[in-house]
Amino acid sequence: MTSFNSLFGRFFVKKAKNAYSLLILQVIGALAFSVCGLLIGTGGFYEFLNLYTELLPDWLMGFLILSFFCIIYFFIYMAVKNERLSHNQTWRLAATSDSKFYLANSLSSFVTFIYFIVLDMIVAGILFYFSYQIDQNFKSSWQKMIKQLNPVFDVNTVHFIINIIILVILCCLFLSLLISFLNFASRAIMDYLPSFSSRLLVSFFHLIIVIIIAMLFARMEMFFANQIMGNILNLLNFKPAYDSNLLYANIIIAIVNLILLGVNIFLFDYFYEADEKSR
Repeated sequence: MTSFNSLFGRFFVKKAKNAYSLLILQVIGALAFSVCGLLIGTGGFYEFLNLYTELLPDWLMGFLILSFFCIIYFFIYMAVKNERLSHNQTWRLAATSDSKFYLANSLSSFVTFIYFIVLDMIVAGILFYFSYQIDQNFKSSWQKMIKQLNPVFDVNTVHFIINIIILVILCCLFLSLLISFLNFASRAIMDYLPSFSSRLLVSFFHLIIVIIIAMLFARMEMFFANQIMGNILNLLNFKPAYDSNLLYANIIIAIVNLILLGVNIFLFDYFYEADEKSR
């Protein structure tokens, strides 16, 4: 039998290669945009050489802008790749149980997504460090900003920041589990009902799920506006973040994720078969 750790490691190594490739493209793309922008702004190559110190801050800004789009793209890419591997007959022949296979595949996809974000933060930190050390205008601007802001961090503020990070991670995990649930449930319906009726039922099932998700997002939007934005505004106004219900929201989302994970494992074990032809 293949152990969970071994299977998880193989999945992670396979998916991490995509993270490295996307990160390299992001770094090169941000550099290209920065060089082109400075060349256009200065009007000539020699003028560009005289302003070479401005390249690093521009590179950092371009990298941060691309990070937003690359993170969204990589999340979608990992979700698609996760479902394809679940549907791949070659991988499903691994000497392990279906539940371990699903957990190794899903968790490796999510860990790879978090790993990509960490790599993004490391590269951004490196660019920030060298920009701060080389470009004096950038350095003086940050020094003035820090002196002006000088926020007061107390226990409530630290708890707020930690809970926000946990909330974002749990929401991303919820979306990835939801995608798998829709895939597995749809396949179960299609396999056990006549073709015509099953398609109608799947469409109806998806519609109900969309309505439920829309209602949940409406509630989350109210919660975000009342609780999270209030804390952020207090933080920007140099006031301690007030107590909120973020902790309870994280507990609820964590419980929902565990339930959804259990349902996905059940559907994957009993109702989801791989393709005869691997993809």
